[in-house]
Amino acid sequence: MQALIDLFWSKYGELQQAIDREDEALTASLDRELDPLLLAIFGSAESDAGSIQAQFRFALDLLNEEADDRSCVRRNAHLLQTLVERYLAPQTTCAEAPGAPGEGQDQSSPIDQAVSSGILDDSLLNQLSDRILVVAPGYRILYSNETNAQRLNIPREELVGRHIGEFVGLHRFRNEFKPNLDRCFEGESTSVTYADQVGGETLVLRCRMSPFQRSSTMIGVLLVIQETADRRKRPAA
Repeated sequence: MQALIDLFWSKYGELQQAIDREDEALTASLDRELDPLLLAIFGSAESDAGSIQAQFRFALDLLNEEADDRSCVRRNAHLLQTLVERYLAPQTTCAEAPGAPGEGQDQSSPIDQAVSSGILDDSLLNQLSDRILVVAPGYRILYSNETNAQRLNIPREELVGRHIGEFVGLHRFRNEFKPNLDRCFEGESTSVTYADQVGGETLVLRCRMSPFQRSSTMIGVLLVIQETADRRKRPAA
């Protein structure tokens, strides 16, 4: 896998040089060589943790490299989504309906049940009232449940690949989210609480952050966002 990724970046570098030289023939030729490499990299279902991590890292590096080109961002976010669906949110054939735990059934919280061993139970996460996100190194969104997408009024597939700073604000990202996300990438769990205007209403948002791993491979940070009404006292008029 790493050999394919290295070959892609080598060809990609040659492509950028050809573009700078305005060599249209070489640009077209190199561009045609990159598509099969992308297909080979993303089309391979890997089993070892190192190769899976390499695929995710490559997808995120590509997103960051081409972040200024909206058409490329959409394409690269789609490629990233294929990895999420393959490794983090596989389809289940006999998912149990939520409800009171029965004999031998997991007694843990719904979120703990939905996020187990680095696998996201998408059907269960979409039934929760909490907003759920997974943010990758590079601070881009890997996964969003339906609750979060509806609150932001953005289709879920359009959230994948976008920077978390777009949704919490640049100032709050730099001063609160980034330091806490970095701690989570190092293995800690933490939280951020802040007030914000949502749909014309002032809400208090508590964002719990914890490392999200699969087979000891760091995938990203799991964000659980809970909203409550702002009950702080207002000064008298």
